[in-house]
Amino acid sequence: MRHLVNFGLLFSFSALAATGTLAYFQPFSLSVTNIHVIAGFVTLVLVILHIVARVPYFRNRIAKGKYRVSARLQVLMIGIACGFLVYTAIYNLPPASWLIENSYEHKNSAQIVRSSNLVGFDQPAPHRKWIVRKSQDGNGSGLSINLSFREDLNPMPSIAIWAESTIGSMIETLFLEQSLAYSEVPLWEDYRTQRSHILPLWRHRYTLFSGISPSGEIDAVSGATEAHRFALDPYLQSGKGNEFVLCVEINVPKDSSDDFPDPLLGQPSLLYTCLVDVDRDDPYYLFELTGHGGGDAISTGNVQYDLEMIGSAKKMKDLFLVKLEKSID
Repeated sequence: MRHLVNFGLLFSFSALAATGTLAYFQPFSLSVTNIHVIAGFVTLVLVILHIVARVPYFRNRIAKGKYRVSARLQVLMIGIACGFLVYTAIYNLPPASWLIENSYEHKNSAQIVRSSNLVGFDQPAPHRKWIVRKSQDGNGSGLSINLSFREDLNPMPSIAIWAESTIGSMIETLFLEQSLAYSEVPLWEDYRTQRSHILPLWRHRYTLFSGISPSGEIDAVSGATEAHRFALDPYLQSGKGNEFVLCVEINVPKDSSDDFPDPLLGQPSLLYTCLVDVDRDDPYYLFELTGHGGGDAISTGNVQYDLEMIGSAKKMKDLFLVKLEKSID
């Protein structure tokens, strides 16, 4: 049993060390996190077994023998040191903060995109995505967005979903493809590609949030104002004449055409929008094709409305539908 515990601890600790190192130096990965959690649980069980087997040893060291005073002092000192490290980690104080400040997540926080914890998403079928945005206080309405694509579509497009005001200012990013969420230059079909080339319309609007332009420069004019808040909840309250625009931008790689010959980028991203009137009786809204992210949209973020040159990209969508889940008074 002792050898089993010892070798088990060796392998579980190795897994913890490897996944911890990956989490420190690389973007978030759900698979790495899963392995880390499982290895941590296994390590906890094995440590408990190890302690139970060594209870007589610890009792003798602490309660008996000529070294019991020094043993107690050592335990106390180790406990204080561990408590101090936990305290500094919780309150982000040195030396824990020095370590965290050099992690990938901290150094790249401006370009990492995470949806609100009020947003949930699922993929009930290979060619469907379902995104739900709940109300924060329960008194406002919620959103349920269903995106259905053609069943023969391969690969699936990259997707960004956001809400913006009727004057075009982003309110909140509801969903961004995970593969694009952690870097300005993610891997897209195994090629490093600027995020602003994949979903340019969303990325330029996101500058208002991040303060970092698609080119990596600091945008001094970005930030919240009194007339604009970076949260959808105030817009979801009924009885106040609230309106906002929901936007879906999609782009699939390697769909080149005569007008868009680039072998990777191919045809530009497409923008689908719908105007949501919170006080309207009918809760259902259909997204309509509005424009694309080609031409100077990559550099300016301006929607291009000329859709005549767009070919097969128009056929990706099957049904884009949103339902306003109204609160019950």
